[in-house]
Amino acid sequence: MWKTLLKFIAFLLIGYLFIVGLITLLQNQMIFHPSDDIWDTPERLDVPWSEHRVEAPDGLLLHGWMIGEYESEDKPVVVYSHGNAGNISGRVEIAGVIANQGAAVFLYDYRGYGKSDGSPTEEGIYVDGKAVVDYLRDELEIPLNRMIFYGQSLGGAVAARQAAEFESSGLVLHSAFLSGKEVATDIYPFIPRFLVSADFPVNEDLRQAKTERIMIMHSRNDRIVPYRHGKELRRIATEDPANYVTFVELRGGHNTGFSQSREIYARKWAEFISVVDSRE
Repeated sequence: MWKTLLKFIAFLLIGYLFIVGLITLLQNQMIFHPSDDIWDTPERLDVPWSEHRVEAPDGLLLHGWMIGEYESEDKPVVVYSHGNAGNISGRVEIAGVIANQGAAVFLYDYRGYGKSDGSPTEEGIYVDGKAVVDYLRDELEIPLNRMIFYGQSLGGAVAARQAAEFESSGLVLHSAFLSGKEVATDIYPFIPRFLVSADFPVNEDLRQAKTERIMIMHSRNDRIVPYRHGKELRRIATEDPANYVTFVELRGGHNTGFSQSREIYARKWAEFISVVDSRE
């Protein structure tokens, strides 16, 4: 009986170690789910738009769209860093709603997504985020004080890093997580945290953000990035009493928060843009 029990325990342990090892080895593939299928474009939005190629420091070319008129000195430009799956063609509707609230939107793909070169990595998408800001500032002559960094889900890590590195008009985190390790252990509680190589330290970068205007959007029904992440990000943002922090509770799940909260989303973006636009 004891031998049978020990064999069973050994079998479970081997199975556990195999699963943990496999997940550990395949972390990058599990995080990034790019697609090169461009199935939608800003052409249908009935607003001015243009196509852009941004060169990253390592020579990779990134693809992006500017949606809305960005030449006006009074109009904010939202730098949109999207989530881990698909590409920018799946975010056209969201960008269009933001543009209708009085801002231009620069929507771009990280390396390996859509028409962008290369393959995605954590450090790589940070490099891409910085390259995009440099391009907007240096090539399109958009000053940093007109930029709003917006990150959705995984893109929250990129937007928070942009906000920590550059002064800007604002930062918006939509369904973002506290850190890669935190959300990984939420999804896979059986994996020891020290084995999670993905840092994505949104919480640390948020503390270093060089802007006082911050909006955090999250849904109680988010089953991928639990609601507590959004609430904790709000708490971190308010650690500095000088910050103007807005928290928006969305409806729907992680991938349906926009579609189920479209009116709330549009209204809160309009309010945030008006606050940013009133800067001295």
